[in-house]
Order: sequence, then structure tokens, then C-alpha cells
Amino acid sequence: MNEKPKTARSYRGNVIDDNLVLSFNFKFLVNILLVGGSILYGWFSLQERITSLEKEVLEANDEIRNLMAKHQLEESAQLEELESKLKFYEKELNINPLSWRKRKKK
Repeated sequence: MNEKPKTARSYRGNVIDDNLVLSFNFKFLVNILLVGGSILYGWFSLQERITSLEKEVLEANDEIRNLMAKHQLEESAQLEELESKLKFYEKELNINPLSWRKRKKK
């Protein structure tokens, strides 16, 4: 019984010159294509994910800027209100005894 070992299909082509032999292994070629395709798919999916994360970061930055501006407006309004109250209390409740004489003279 003379059995041939099971190997992958390949094509062997001889060119005019005896020293040049081309040999293609189809299984190896298919594996190379699959690996290359999976690498390309991984690369493009990574690029897409990075792009979406960049967009989300830009949106978050815009939202943070809007909230900061809103809080700064509220803070400036509160500060103006406190300054006006402070001026009122300074005017009405003057605790400096030296200025009491000046007030009575007016």
C-alpha cells in the first residue's frame, strides 16, 4: 500500500528555465488573506472607535464650557448682590466711633 501523505493543495508551475520553480500553496494563501483581512478590520474598527471617542470628548468639553459660563454668571450675580448688601450694612450699621460725629453733624 503506497499512500500519499495528505498535504495542502498547491500548484507547481515550471517556467522555461529549470532553475526557476514557482510553487503556490492555496491553503497558505487563504490563511494570509484571512490574517490580513482581520488585521485591516481591526485597524478600521480601532480608527472608528478613536474617532467616536474624539467626538464625545469634544461634546463633553462644550458641555463643560457651557456649564462653567452658566455658573460664572450665577456667581457674578450673587457677588453683586452680596456687595450691595455689604454697602447697605456699612452705611446703616456703622461701627466706627470716629465717624459717628460726622454723621450727626450732617
